[in-house]
Amino acid sequence: KRRDTANYQLCTSGNQRIVLWNLDPRTGEMVGERVITEGRGTMVRDFTGLAFSDDKETIYCATTSGDFALVNVKRRQLNTVVPACRLGILSLLCWPEGLVVGGGDGTVTTFDANMNDTCQVQLSGPVASLSFSPDKVEVIAGTSTGFVYRLRMDNLQSLLVCENHAAAVKRISFAPDASDRFATLSSDCTIRVWDSSDYSVLTTVTVRDAGEPNCLAYTLDFIITGWEDGRVRAHESDSGQFLWLIDQAHRAGVSALCLSNNERYIMTGGGEGDVRIWEMRSRELVSHLKEHTLPVTSLALYGDDVHALSCSRDRAFLCWDLRNERRLTSHVQRMGGINGIALSQDQTMVITVGQEKRLTCWDLRDHNPIKVTDLSPDMSDEALTVAVSSSGKYIATGGTAQMLKLWDYATMKLIASCEGHSGAINDLKFSPDDKQLVSVGADGIILVWNLYDA
Repeated sequence: KRRDTANYQLCTSGNQRIVLWNLDPRTGEMVGERVITEGRGTMVRDFTGLAFSDDKETIYCATTSGDFALVNVKRRQLNTVVPACRLGILSLLCWPEGLVVGGGDGTVTTFDANMNDTCQVQLSGPVASLSFSPDKVEVIAGTSTGFVYRLRMDNLQSLLVCENHAAAVKRISFAPDASDRFATLSSDCTIRVWDSSDYSVLTTVTVRDAGEPNCLAYTLDFIITGWEDGRVRAHESDSGQFLWLIDQAHRAGVSALCLSNNERYIMTGGGEGDVRIWEMRSRELVSHLKEHTLPVTSLALYGDDVHALSCSRDRAFLCWDLRNERRLTSHVQRMGGINGIALSQDQTMVITVGQEKRLTCWDLRDHNPIKVTDLSPDMSDEALTVAVSSSGKYIATGGTAQMLKLWDYATMKLIASCEGHSGAINDLKFSPDDKQLVSVGADGIILVWNLYDA
């Protein structure tokens, strides 16, 4: 520490001030002394980070204006200010030969001991974190847009390690009969297609000026999404190239979406409670069904592509005859809206979850539910999504309790309750081969669960 004292020293910043503190570990007494910045009128800064040099003689202070200040520890005085980047400095890393700076403009810059910049690299998104490898030959850089890079210290040559969503993940979708890849949709307005074997990203699509994304359907040929601006958009699965859009599909935003089994029609639900059928090739409206009074939350199609289910916040789920454009049945949940709906494997039963905080099984021929199971003993778990395995043996639910729950379809008894998410589970899907279950959440995490059938 190069100081003839047993006290600890620390530094804090805030309200455009820097304070050095001495802490006596024996008594717990802590005395602070403000760093002198008077006489330098230009040094009015908000500080974003602090770092001691390796010799503990200097403190590097990152600022929102894109420069960093050097503070002499002994004199408690600011020495100089060095410009580094635009949009503020978000991360600092000290090493014996100088300093590494991560900027809000996506740049990583190295400085030598004389504070001269020696090398710079441009990354994708603001650099929020920097960390040395154990041998200090490389730096790991993480950006606020979800990218992680490895950088060589001698020339800052970059290698992309992985990429992720940078906000809540709203939806997940498998392509029919394909378990080797899946697509996810996030509140950061990106769509990503993932390889299930190594979890690398195969395709990334960024959509701008569309509001919040709400729903997703994925095939090996194209990706279809529904957005808050009321439009349905389609992109090519392999390249991410934009294909087409349906403008003004729903006045209050597209809240649910389902693709027909023959991939010729799209069924959409809106925030105003409408259900609409669109012809894929021409993008023309084929049918308009209106009976829900609140936003449609989920849709499901039968294998014949003639009958469909829709559920809503109005507590009801409806069965539709799409060919004749009429409602066949209406079932109403006792309390609260319905968040999710799924068909059993043999398509004879309907499973719903919602604000009632129960798992409910229905037969369309009976007005009352066949089976009802509480999702949690204290009735605190509101499920937001439900899925049935391809084999028909299992039901999976996820919701506000941040727990993925696996149920036996025949008995409606809980088999497993799995922790992993730190936010509400927004969606989950079984892979077509039933070997994996993928869940996505408000915490921005995608979790892949392996399933072992006894």
